[in-house]
Formats: sequence, structure tokens, C-alpha cells
Amino acid sequence: MKKTWRNLTAQAELISSKRTIDLFDDNRLEQLSVSSNGIFIDFSKNKLNSSIVDDLVALAKECELSKAINAMFAGETINCTEQRAVMHFLLRAENSDLPEWKEVFEQRQKAIEFAQKIRNENLLGATGKVIDTIVNIGIGGSDLGPRLVIDAFKHHVPKVLNIHFMSDVDYSESAQLLDSINLETTLFILCSKSFTTWETQTNAQLAISALKEKVGEAGWQRHFAGVAVDQQAMTDFGIIPEHQFLIWDWVGGRYSVWSSIGLVARIALGNDIFDRFLAGAREMDQHFQQTPFEQNLPVLLAMVQIWNINFMNHSVFITLPYRHGLRLFPDYQQQLEMESNGKSVDTNGDIMAYHTCPYIFGQLGLNAQHAFMQLVHQSTHNTYLEFIAVPEKAVPFEDDVAFRSCLAQSSALMKGTLDIDSGAKHCPGDRPSTTLVLDEMSPETLGGLVALYEHKVFVQSVIWGINAFDQFGVELGKQIAKSLTKESTDNTAIDGSTRELIRRFGH
Repeated sequence: MKKTWRNLTAQAELISSKRTIDLFDDNRLEQLSVSSNGIFIDFSKNKLNSSIVDDLVALAKECELSKAINAMFAGETINCTEQRAVMHFLLRAENSDLPEWKEVFEQRQKAIEFAQKIRNENLLGATGKVIDTIVNIGIGGSDLGPRLVIDAFKHHVPKVLNIHFMSDVDYSESAQLLDSINLETTLFILCSKSFTTWETQTNAQLAISALKEKVGEAGWQRHFAGVAVDQQAMTDFGIIPEHQFLIWDWVGGRYSVWSSIGLVARIALGNDIFDRFLAGAREMDQHFQQTPFEQNLPVLLAMVQIWNINFMNHSVFITLPYRHGLRLFPDYQQQLEMESNGKSVDTNGDIMAYHTCPYIFGQLGLNAQHAFMQLVHQSTHNTYLEFIAVPEKAVPFEDDVAFRSCLAQSSALMKGTLDIDSGAKHCPGDRPSTTLVLDEMSPETLGGLVALYEHKVFVQSVIWGINAFDQFGVELGKQIAKSLTKESTDNTAIDGSTRELIRRFGH
């Protein structure tokens, strides 16, 4: 165990009996906040002090975080289990000396030109009609990332464009979508890193069957584009060369929105907005690389969460955005964090003796207040929250219901009710939270926010000694699903419950 880890354990024992509200003085917010790139982070409502933050920073240094950051940005093989580099930062770079940059730039330019062609109404379908409807077929990162960006700025989507997503394999839902759109003016974008993902391939075949009935056996190819690592797989599938876009095996799906996986967002929002989204992330990359840990947003956000998980024993993490444009951020964050750091084995293959990624959930803050926040205020569960707010500059503070509610919730969670004899009305308080305030709801700040959380995940993986860039747990369920058939009822290697459910309900 690291020396600083032992120091933090001792500090946790000393501070645990104190109430956070009693730690406040005139300088607390200044000492426990940091601001950069249009994002202000307030850590003051957590049960910690400047000495603890100093030790958290010391722990990051002791774990050689700087070395790990340099290795990632140098393109070294840090995904040790799959022997790959991790270079999602390259997807939003303006330039780079890395050899992969040339192909990244070429694919970006191809996406820019393709998106503009559609927005200029110059892409025609098989029957000569202008493409005005885009359906993105993807799942996981190939769905959550583009969906988040479009939803955040949907008021910029031209009225002449119709944007849809197919992710869940629900035959009635798919049929309803395919019946509701004009297939002659629709382009399907099949996003799949391997181009073999079961769910996306199933939805793609449903779309192709519907297209063939409408535009003919060969015409469907004019209505499909593909994004994948394997160019030959796209060709074999039937994607024409000018509709093929590449990604790379060094890009994890949950880190891929910056690539051609975000093509649907480029088309929907336009190249200018999408490039501003990339620029915000690029600025956060630079901040992460160049800023001392004491003022480094991703490092501090990661370390304060580690404090709450590993030293304050909080196993439930809640994200509450108080801006409608960020309503999908908790969904995006769930995959980003839990798929990355939901691990129990370190990079040496040893079982770890401490917790890593917590359970994460959340939704729009105002909705949550009338749903699950009752549990947070009064239950016996240990929870840690992060509030994300974007003040409405166009209205007075008194009329900014969302921002006022955000501040009130974080304050109430910390203070609770002073009267411990209030019975059913008693709220114990002392619930830790961090508040992030964005200067504005812009493509740049959203890009910075997403990149901030990407880097936070990486920092935590370094401290915990795990690989954030594989996801073998995800693959296990997929493998079993593909092996299940009607004949599985005779396979004694399959558990009795599963065999019986197939017998009863399999068609």
C-alpha cells in the first residue's frame, strides 16, 4: 500500500466524525475550488480539507500519474491486455507528429465533405430524391455519444433534416420507425467498430429488407454508409467506397464520438458546431497535459471521487445535470465510467482489495428531485453526488429555477435539518457533493465537459492500477447470447434456468 494511501486512511478516520458544514470558514470555497476552460468546480461540500487535497495530489504523484499521461499522449501501448495504444485525443487534435494523424485528418475531411453534401441537399438516393432523413444504427458508444451531442444542440438541426437512432433491437419499435420515414430519402449510417456487432447487424438487416422493397435489390446501397475499423468488412457488406468511413482499433467505442462515429452529429448540427465541440475537448486535453495537478480539473475531480469511494466508503454515485441540453449526460457517463473502470483485477492480474468504479446513475436534476432524491436525503445509503449547472444569463437569478434548485439541493444535502428530534421530517445531511458550473451551454463547453470526464476516468484507472480500456465483461454476455438456440435445451453445459426459459418462451 502506498504511503500516502495510509496517510489518507488516517485523515479519513480523523475527519469522519465532523460535519462538513462545521468545516466552513471564509476561505473554504477559494481553497476548494478550481476553474478553467469555462468550467468552475466547487469541492467545498465534500468532507475534506486542504490537507486532504494535498495528500490526494501527492497520491497521484506517487502513482506516477504524470508518466502515465505522457505515455498516453505519446501513443504508447497503455491498453496492456489488448496491446493497443489509446489515442482518442488524436481525433480532436489540430495537428500531430504521431504517424496515425495523417489518416485521422483524411477521415475527418471526408466526413466534413460528406456532411456538407447532405446539408446542401446534394446527396441523392437510388430513385433520385434528395436525402433528408438520417438514421444512425449503433449501440453503446456508437449511439450514446452522437445522441448526447445532437440532443444538446437540437435547436440547430435544420427543419428539413430528420434525425433518428436505431439502437435497441425491438422489432415493433424498428418496424414503427421504418414505417414512419420515407425510405427513398433516408440514409442509414451503420456504426460498428468491428462491423459484426450482433445488435447493429440485426437492425441493419431490417433496414435493408425494407429498402429493397422500396428502391430495389441493388438500390439499397445508395442508402447506407458505414463506420468501422475493417474497410473490407464494409465492402463485403455492400457499403459503397464513397460511403465508407474508418475508425481505428486504438479508439474505444465509448471514446469514439470525436471520430466518424459522430458523423450523424456533423450532419445534424453542421461542421462548424461539431468542430467547436472538438475544439473544446482539445483545449481540455491541453489543460490536462500542461496544468499542475493542484489546479488540474480532471485530476482533482478524479481524486475527490477516489476520496469518497475509497476513504469515505460511498459506493453510489449520482450525476444531476440542471440543464435540459445535458439530460443525456448521465447515460453517456454511465458507459464511459462503468465500462472503463468497473474492474476487480489490476494490470498485474491480481484481485484488488479495494473498490473501484461506483454504481452510477442520474437524470435531470429537477426531475430527480421529485423521484429518487427522497432516498438521497433520508435513507441510510451512502451516496456521493455531482451537480452540473449552467446558469441562465438571460434571466435574473430569482427567475432561474434550475440553477436555484441546484444550489438549494446541494446545500440541503450538506446541512440537513438541525433538529434531530423532528422524526419523519429529519434529514441527517452531511451528504457529500461536488458542483460543476459551466459558463455557458456551448459546443466548446460540452466538448470540454466530456473530455474532462474521459480524463477523470483515466486518472482513476492509474491510481487504482487497472486498465480502463478493455471491457471483457461486456463480451462474455454477447458470447453466451450468440450460442443460445432452440437446440440449447439439450445442452447440459447451459444452466437449468436458461434451458427451461428457452423451452417455455422460445419460439
